[in-house]
Amino acid sequence: MDSSGMRGFGAKGGFTLVLIVMMVSAVVAVFCSFFYSSRILGHKADEIETLFKDGSDFSRIAKSVLNSRPDVAYLKLLDENGILKESFGGENGNGIKEFELPSVDNSTIMLGLKEFSDKNLIFYSLLWSVLIGVVLGSVCFFATSFFSSDQSVYFERLVSSMKRVSRGDFSAKLDIDESMYDESAMMRVYESFNQMVDQLKRKDESVKEPHSFQPTVVVSESREQSKLRRVTALVAKISDFEELSTKLDSTDFTSFLTDYRKAASSIISDYGGVVEALLQDEIVALFNVPDEQDTPQLRAICAAVEVLQVLATMSRQRKIEGKETISGKVGIDEKPLPFYSESGMPKNVKELVTVARGISGEAPLWKVIVSPEVYKTVSKHVEVSELALNHGKLFSIVGVEEGVIQF
Repeated sequence: MDSSGMRGFGAKGGFTLVLIVMMVSAVVAVFCSFFYSSRILGHKADEIETLFKDGSDFSRIAKSVLNSRPDVAYLKLLDENGILKESFGGENGNGIKEFELPSVDNSTIMLGLKEFSDKNLIFYSLLWSVLIGVVLGSVCFFATSFFSSDQSVYFERLVSSMKRVSRGDFSAKLDIDESMYDESAMMRVYESFNQMVDQLKRKDESVKEPHSFQPTVVVSESREQSKLRRVTALVAKISDFEELSTKLDSTDFTSFLTDYRKAASSIISDYGGVVEALLQDEIVALFNVPDEQDTPQLRAICAAVEVLQVLATMSRQRKIEGKETISGKVGIDEKPLPFYSESGMPKNVKELVTVARGISGEAPLWKVIVSPEVYKTVSKHVEVSELALNHGKLFSIVGVEEGVIQF
């Protein structure tokens, strides 16, 4: 075969090899990205699952996880019938993968993890891309060149060095000697390869090793910077819950609670609130978290009024059907709390919720009661009547300025 025939044959074979390498490399890169990212999320879910295996208080552990892990979107506790008992965090945003974790008391824990790219995955993707480019460039070059004995030697050196780089050896640079001065194209290939190795070495040194999985996820608050922000807490309580739970049919009562909680949670979410907990007789929600909001106190008041209106409508329907009526009341308080800078979640929220819960417990039926701090902020937009309760001077919401909250 003459030189032109060899060149034509080499070009055809080189083009076919380019296509094969491109397809195989693309499949391998995509598989590695999805495989390793899913394995990482699975390891994180297993790590969090171990925290609940000893049957400790779900609320305490869930809050600690959310406060210390920005990659956790939410944690929910479902009973054996699949009914939501407690919920922490929110489902806003894309890229959340849900895991179902078993609990010791036949309950189910639903864990939402945020999917995000890992620095090492990005590094390996870059490594694959650069190596693929070198392979394709080399194949194209040799597909259009004469296969001399010198070129075969140069090619073997290049392949050997590429293998060493693929194993992480970034010292595998190619020497350019005098015998290559007549091979200008090969010299450019060697120079490009050496530049690639230098860039990969610098990239490898800048990428830190991933932290190993630890048996606990609770971190010290001093490790994160925090800032103060006023947080408003809403506690909507069902009156005489213990008595109702014994008097009413369990199926009917459970169905009512499910419908009420769904409607109330939707209203709170519409006003920008985050449902912090769904307990047996109450709904706890926070406003001005995780993002800052305008007039969070008014948002909480408007949400509370609508929640009581929904409950009243449901109670009237029960009365028409000859069933026991159910009444409610709401307490609202606010205070400045320090925030975790990374997760956007407040610290020491329990103290705020405890005060709001106490106000709700003392509130008369069908009333929205706010603390003096809340009233001071919203006084221009609401009508109130003053009450004297165990918590001191409180204010019952009588009316709210129409259109004060714009969606």
